[in-house]
Amino acid sequence: MVAKIVETTAALLRRSTGPEQVTTNLIAEKAGISKGSIYQYFTDKEEIIEAAIEHLVAEQAPAVEDLLRTVTLDEPAVAMAASIDILIDLTIANRSLIRYLAERPDHVRTFENISGLNATLLAMSTLHMNHYREYYRDELTPKALAWLFLNMAVATTLRYIESDDPIRLEELRNGLKFASSGLLAGGRD
Repeated sequence: MVAKIVETTAALLRRSTGPEQVTTNLIAEKAGISKGSIYQYFTDKEEIIEAAIEHLVAEQAPAVEDLLRTVTLDEPAVAMAASIDILIDLTIANRSLIRYLAERPDHVRTFENISGLNATLLAMSTLHMNHYREYYRDELTPKALAWLFLNMAVATTLRYIESDDPIRLEELRNGLKFASSGLLAGGRD
């Protein structure tokens, strides 16, 4: 029963404009159960939403890792540009969930713990930057380069979502690619 509730809620989150539009009545209706049955397993809607987000994260993380793995050993400028595109596309596709999480910082830790994505991305980026060391600025270690790249891209993209698209999406993509080129040896000085 718990799996049915969580999977139904996850499906509703994928299709809705946001968790705010998902109600326990709607979950019960779509799952084909009574609303009272939901409360036998969950204390409130927040707990159901959190479980559904955990389910979605666990479902999406391997696909994101696979996408990023395909570009890990590409030439640096190509790999950075592709990684930025993957990150932005994922963020835009999950816009309502990301806004929801941004308002609930305690859930962000749950997201990070479930997906393991941050650690994986840092490891993959560090591997890439070690492999192509001569292409990157020598003032920074590969780990520092990877951390800066990931946090610049993630923080800027999240801020973009939270600010209701203050610039055109293509400007975000191009701006991040331009900024990341500063990590390359011979990049912006």
